[in-house]
Amino acid sequence: MGCNVNMKAFFAVILGMLVSFAAISAAEEHNAKGKINSIDRSSKTLNISHDPIKSMGMAAMTMDFRVIDPAMLDEVKPGQTINFVVTTDRRGRFVVMDLE
Repeated sequence: MGCNVNMKAFFAVILGMLVSFAAISAAEEHNAKGKINSIDRSSKTLNISHDPIKSMGMAAMTMDFRVIDPAMLDEVKPGQTINFVVTTDRRGRFVVMDLE
């Protein structure tokens, strides 16, 4: 009987992750260009100085962006200029969906 409770909790966590991913995937995506200033593996973020993102009504600035996949942190290095795809999650945080 205790095993069933653990399995229910496991499936609840998996379902929650899928719902969160679906919410991010459904958000509008925007193309952007910027320069990597730093990489923070513990918070899974990239600090990027980006050009204006007109489709978001955002001026050029420097800010931290979360990454959807921590493996993306290994694809870039500080000083590198990148094109990237950004969206917002359900909490309004900026998330890099893809690096180009």
